[in-house]
Amino acid sequence: MAELRLSLLGAPSIEVGRKRIETDTRKATALLAYLAVSEQPQRRATLAALLWPDTDEQKARGALRRTLSVLRSALGDRWLEAEGETIDLDHANVRVDVTEFRRAIADGRLADAAKLYRGDLLEGFSLRDSPQFDDWQAAEADELRSGYADVLSRLAAAAERDGDLAGALGFAKPRLATDPLHEPAHRELMRLYARSGDRSAALRQYRECVRLLDRELGVAPVDETRALHDAIETGTLSDREPPAEVGTAAAIGDLHTLHGDYLRAIESYEAAAAKAPAAARAGIQHKLAQVHHRRGDWTKAERHYAAAHKASEGGTKARILADWSLAAHRSGDSARAKRLATEALGLAERSKDKRALAQAHNILGVLGASGARAHLETSVTLARELGDREAHTAALNNLALALKDAGDLDRARALTEQALAECEALGDRHRAAALHNNLADILRAQGSKVESMRHLKRAVRLFSEIGEASASEPEVWKLVAW
Repeated sequence: MAELRLSLLGAPSIEVGRKRIETDTRKATALLAYLAVSEQPQRRATLAALLWPDTDEQKARGALRRTLSVLRSALGDRWLEAEGETIDLDHANVRVDVTEFRRAIADGRLADAAKLYRGDLLEGFSLRDSPQFDDWQAAEADELRSGYADVLSRLAAAAERDGDLAGALGFAKPRLATDPLHEPAHRELMRLYARSGDRSAALRQYRECVRLLDRELGVAPVDETRALHDAIETGTLSDREPPAEVGTAAAIGDLHTLHGDYLRAIESYEAAAAKAPAAARAGIQHKLAQVHHRRGDWTKAERHYAAAHKASEGGTKARILADWSLAAHRSGDSARAKRLATEALGLAERSKDKRALAQAHNILGVLGASGARAHLETSVTLARELGDREAHTAALNNLALALKDAGDLDRARALTEQALAECEALGDRHRAAALHNNLADILRAQGSKVESMRHLKRAVRLFSEIGEASASEPEVWKLVAW
């Protein structure tokens, strides 16, 4: 029997028995793609509203019937199942590259997944009169692109671990291409160039990073990127392979955290912690505490914050106290939260650590301490001066929330949009979801209902993809401020 092959990653292509076929309408292609990617039966009313949103229901259903007829003719009256109010794709003898890509990732076949990704979902395809379909396509494309980026990062790490620096570069370059504003990907490429002996390429990559961030976001690279540049320029960067049990595991944990795959992040950090030297333990315990914090597992977060606090000193201890304070606040212990935040501010001031000061002022603003607005303004200023985009994103968001409550919706919107752009550049999907949600609230208050709904849908989609798909993690959905 002939096989239906749907290639949807990149420009869409439909083949029956290895013969390419064309549908008479773009709506037919859109309908087939939607059924294939969703992998579940769809109600006629849902499809009609998706593809003909500006048409009354009766006419939309008529257009759907005609489109189904066009599609059946193109497919030789096979594979489409329409029973009553539902329409589905019979997946027998059907190959869909999106499904194969997702399955390859789930099975750990990363090289196969990378080969399957020819480009973004339905690249170059859109429906001018169906913004709902375009929104669905954009959300799916973002999720698939993010998965591809994660695959490339993991392949690069594995290649480096095996001593194949050329192979690692071969994966790191397309990983950066998936999101040219993702600063950690620039750092990874700089480091790999340097380890490969190509110092000029590493420094050139840094200049490209600086140029892109300035042009697109109006920000400078974070301290970590600048420090890497300085080490490469002065020849002080170690060219030995980082310890697989510590450096690589922690780096992979960072990637999983940004992607929202928290259980894998925990596994990576625990693997790093098991082999970490004493000097590195506080940092890894802090990362573990933050992941459990994101999941809302306050007992485990508390244990790791305590371990990180015990192993740290000075500004590092102040930063840990600030995060610990927010965990206490979110778990309902307001008195302890304020006590920890006040201690964090005092220690940050004594150690003259600006990054710790930015965090402490931010947390005191979130907690509603005396002069909360001034604390948040101070945090924004300090984070901007430091070039600490993670702290800057948090402070911008929290200041925007305060401004919204005070009725200054225009400035609240501007700050939230800036925070969202910076957060997406960092690649933090969980916090990006929260920012989309916060922006939706502001837009709704301004009367921009259509734009508000677009951000709300994006927030819901992102939130649903954070954490364990099989587990209920309600705290993930409650993120508003951090």
